[in-house]
Amino acid sequence: HTHTNYRPQLRFTRAQQVSSSATQAAMGSRKVLLAVDESVHSRAAVDAAFSTHCCLPTDEVHLVTVMPPIFDAVGVMGAEELVFLPAPGAREEQLLLEESKAKETLFQASELLVLDHKVPTSSIHKHVLPANGGASGVSNALLELAKREGVDFIVVGSRGMGGVKSSIMSLVGLGSVGDALAKEAHCPVLLVRQDPAKAIGKGAEEQPLKGKRVCVAYDGSPASDNALTWAIKNVLQPQDELHIVGVVVPPSSFPVIDEPAAAIMYAQEAQNQEERAQASAKLTAEGAVAAAVAQGVLLSNIVNAVLTDSVVGGALTEYINKNEVPVVVCGSRGMGAWKRAFEDFIGLGSTSMHLAHTAHGIVIVLREPAPEAPKA
Repeated sequence: HTHTNYRPQLRFTRAQQVSSSATQAAMGSRKVLLAVDESVHSRAAVDAAFSTHCCLPTDEVHLVTVMPPIFDAVGVMGAEELVFLPAPGAREEQLLLEESKAKETLFQASELLVLDHKVPTSSIHKHVLPANGGASGVSNALLELAKREGVDFIVVGSRGMGGVKSSIMSLVGLGSVGDALAKEAHCPVLLVRQDPAKAIGKGAEEQPLKGKRVCVAYDGSPASDNALTWAIKNVLQPQDELHIVGVVVPPSSFPVIDEPAAAIMYAQEAQNQEERAQASAKLTAEGAVAAAVAQGVLLSNIVNAVLTDSVVGGALTEYINKNEVPVVVCGSRGMGAWKRAFEDFIGLGSTSMHLAHTAHGIVIVLREPAPEAPKA
């Protein structure tokens, strides 16, 4: 694919180019739901979220871990297969074991927040939740707590999964917890796909990133406008570089025709369509830059790239990984589980989910706000 960088020569007053730190200071404390478990991916997610300033020491953090389902039977290996038999006291014994694991998980996570990321103990709230089977059960438990506590966003680790496997598992209710949250949450979801061996930050041993890159996937839709505004208010620091990236999908190939004159006409029309698409993308890009500057981002800190590719998610992922962008923000229009899974399976699915499974670092997914009810 190809891409073009646009740096429009726009003029703005000094008052419009205020530091984004002033915006963050005006926001005050945010409520963050941080889902943790006993895996190394969980710690990597916490470190990445704080070292990139997606989470701040001033945030009110709700640490949550979800216990697995508790059974009233034990598995016994028979002659040819595993047989589950009733066992008096098995439920109580398993419950005590899982509660002990959950408390230890929350203790380790809170120690990480206090010692490595300077979060005050008084700002940390711990929750242990039950789950009723599979990723859907875990995500439902998390979403209920998020709504009850009124959290501003959710942070969860993601191990990454191929599109086909993810789609099939989603259909049967065994897919990624992060995917389920991103599809249903009322608030933004931070999906952290981070290799623990290459964590973005590792607490006190390393300084947080200074001057990171933040990418917003932008197409001029209300969902992408919402993503741009949210990124500026919640993630972008004064020293950060904002990448506003769009993708132009080239026109479909025209059929090969033996008649030379007709072939020339079709080729010319294809070229005209692409030129019109590029011109439209340039105007959209310049509008996004103007909107970012109006919200306090310095023009010198903005990179605007317009890519040309038939696969939007693939083009964005390649750009993000090639430019080592640690934080990506994108909008999601929302879709039913069956439709989303089917379209993922045939390669037409959600760009946000594609990024969540293929882009390294943090992918923040914002569902498009519900339309306002018509006035009477």
